[in-house]
Amino acid sequence: MRCIRRVTLLLFSLILIQYHLAAQNADAILGKWYTESDKSIVEITKSNNTYTGKIIWIRDSLENGKPRLDIHNPQEQRRFQPVVGLQILNNLKFEQHEWIGGTIYDPENGKEYSCKAAFNGENLDLRGYVLGIPFLGRTTTWRRK
Repeated sequence: MRCIRRVTLLLFSLILIQYHLAAQNADAILGKWYTESDKSIVEITKSNNTYTGKIIWIRDSLENGKPRLDIHNPQEQRRFQPVVGLQILNNLKFEQHEWIGGTIYDPENGKEYSCKAAFNGENLDLRGYVLGIPFLGRTTTWRRK
């Protein structure tokens, strides 16, 4: 009986350790990231087990002395909001070493794409795609700030 308790306790401990390690891996995406060509910095945060990202800096943040606006947004009322502060990553969920099920918005063309992300060494590869098919898309690589 004592042996069964020890084995049960050992298995329970291993499960807790594995869960803890998985949670740490999931949060590895958190922080500030330079986008491709260092055009901007996106800060990725977590809320309710989903990950979102907001632009906190862009290289050319001013146009004619005024903050650059989201002029390509398909929603007319949003075309007057500044690009800095814009949330471009939404609803990413961690599953088996990658973040899936989210969306990414491109303020350069006003389009939103399905998105998944995974580490490529120390960099973060984000794949934006259409029609729910990752094959129909492109990957951008971000590096940690």
